[in-house]
Amino acid sequence: MEKQRILVIDDDETITTLLQGILEWAGFEVCIAGNAAEANRHIWEGAKPSLIVLDLMMPFLSGDKVAGIYKGNEATRDIPILYISGKPESELQTIVSETGAAGYLQKPFGASKVVEAVRAVLG
Repeated sequence: MEKQRILVIDDDETITTLLQGILEWAGFEVCIAGNAAEANRHIWEGAKPSLIVLDLMMPFLSGDKVAGIYKGNEATRDIPILYISGKPESELQTIVSETGAAGYLQKPFGASKVVEAVRAVLG
């Protein structure tokens, strides 16, 4: 069976390295992007991901803006998005509702929460 591909977009290299390790350990294929431009290269030049894990607080283009671009594009609108953020839970719930994301992971998080959230979205 082919591994499901997850694209992690976060400007914090510590977070991307942590998530990559957790998700690969859980059996997923992981691509890392430090910003939206890198993410676009992965999406358009590689295989489409099964899930995008997206930081909300990034320089230049915030995560919710990136999500809006992907949700507005026919080629990417069906890719589920899981936000990661240190924002308060009530604020995250509102952003998820407003942007059509699949859910969120609130920082700080442990490995079990990451795997649980990803599997909940991917089924």
